[in-house]
Amino acid sequence: MKKLVLAALIASLLMPVSAQAAETKFVGGPLTNLESQGATINITLSNVPAKGGLYIQQCVEAPAGTRPSVCNKAVELWISSARGASFLPTDTIKFKPTGSYVSGTTTVDCTVAKCGIFMRFDHTVASDLSEDQFIPLTFKAATAGATTLPVDEITATINGIPVSTRAPATLSYRQFATLSAVSKAGAALSYSSLAPACAINGTEITPLTGVGECAIAVTSAGNANASSITAILPIRLTLGTQSFGDFTMPKSIKSGSKLELPILSNFGEKIIYKTAGSCSVALARATIKKGKCTITATAPAKSNSYKALNKKYSITGK
Repeated sequence: MKKLVLAALIASLLMPVSAQAAETKFVGGPLTNLESQGATINITLSNVPAKGGLYIQQCVEAPAGTRPSVCNKAVELWISSARGASFLPTDTIKFKPTGSYVSGTTTVDCTVAKCGIFMRFDHTVASDLSEDQFIPLTFKAATAGATTLPVDEITATINGIPVSTRAPATLSYRQFATLSAVSKAGAALSYSSLAPACAINGTEITPLTGVGECAIAVTSAGNANASSITAILPIRLTLGTQSFGDFTMPKSIKSGSKLELPILSNFGEKIIYKTAGSCSVALARATIKKGKCTITATAPAKSNSYKALNKKYSITGK
């Protein structure tokens, strides 16, 4: 009896996490005898955990206890309430697997390999395996003579920092940001914003709010060497920081000097000045006397855009 209990325990530990603990309920079809090209699976999800979004991928089944890694990047979907996701968790999801695809240097024929839908948590909780699920798919035999192009690969940076679906960028309100993207196949790329929280002009991104998320879509048109793909680049948005813009407060100045201070912050808010010590301010003009002076600059915050300005500066009049 003890041996049976021990065997059952070991078997449960070797089972994929999804078989034990996945909360998300998957309902969808068709799942069998799919066309190699043009197939669409309609999916509805329920009991989706609030802790993160989901990825829906087409992959080759992996050995027990491991995650699939040979996957079709071209058809991957991001399911989330975050801006820029492919579908909301409450949507009827359209998933379009293919009978064959190229993953890295591996050509996959899903009429031979054990392909299926692999569902997992997204990049926000990437190490959590509790929602891993594999749903088998079958395909009709491919048409004789058909060829499969590898899927193009897109690498991207924002302000020089690598960004991908699983590695979001972080930008603050109105922060200047430049997107640089490269197609491995040398195909033409196009860019679009998937949410009103961010604008894109060419490759210049402008966050229009300081909370939530947005996403940029980078699409490869494909060419004779690779098929097209769209990379979704999520961006987390934070409140902007008010400043004096290009003005730099000096640490010391000649006694009796007049110092012209900025009237508005970099976001256009009126700056209020208060002084202590050997100085005074009137109409944004500071008069510095001999000794130590402290100037406090404040400006109000704007909800969902930028933080309040509240800085103290010490100046010595010499």
